[in-house]
Amino acid sequence: MNGQRSLPDYDDQLSSFHTAFEPELETIVAELPLSPGMRVLDLACGDGFYARRIARRVGPTGLVTGADVNLGYLERARDEASSDPELAPIDFVAASFDALPFPNDTFDFVWCAQSLYSLPDPTVVARCVARVLKPGGLFAVLENDTLHQVFLPWPVHLELPLRAAELRTLLEQSDNSNKYYVGRRLPAVLAAAGLDPRRITTHAFDRQAPLTESVQALLQSYLDEVTERASAHLAPELLAELRELVDPSSPRHLLRQPHLSITWLNVLAFGRK
Repeated sequence: MNGQRSLPDYDDQLSSFHTAFEPELETIVAELPLSPGMRVLDLACGDGFYARRIARRVGPTGLVTGADVNLGYLERARDEASSDPELAPIDFVAASFDALPFPNDTFDFVWCAQSLYSLPDPTVVARCVARVLKPGGLFAVLENDTLHQVFLPWPVHLELPLRAAELRTLLEQSDNSNKYYVGRRLPAVLAAAGLDPRRITTHAFDRQAPLTESVQALLQSYLDEVTERASAHLAPELLAELRELVDPSSPRHLLRQPHLSITWLNVLAFGRK
């Protein structure tokens, strides 16, 4: 388990994501099949963004537990939750997915958002979740495909080489290429873990110019990440063009295009025990 209290490198991007798309994320949580009195686990809860919203759904008779390996996140999550006097208590615990400190058949509902792709094997995670789910309980996953989560107006001749270069870098970091396409594979992942795949929906978060500050921050972070991943395997002339497109001071900067439109895709899937 990660005992460090420092926040992970992706915290700024994740916080920007929550701020930029808060209305859509609020709607997703509001439509989850939750009811008062449920026991819910928020796996890889981070700063508790979803745990707080789920706690409002299950009410004071329910129980929400947030689990994460990062102690810094857990400290922030506790502070945020305690600052809301109308929020039912939430129990935040330090735990990894493969060592959940809960008995079998504990939770009615388990939630996991934007975390499966970062773990070694999504199917193993789902199996660990299945153990702590009550019979008939639901595992809900909000996820996307690492390489195809954001649609931007890339030049046609650049986009495919860019994605191929990204994938080569990702495969150097992990030999499990399937996890980078986990969004579209969620039903198969849930089935392989012994869960019954249920409803799966795609949620498109659309934004157009002029972009808000939070959306600009999120997209710039994404562009910088893409450039870093692709730079080792992209032809020099294409890399030079890519750097021009992601440079905020460049007149060709993607985010400065006056008629810019972007789409951020997310997949929501349910598996029943």
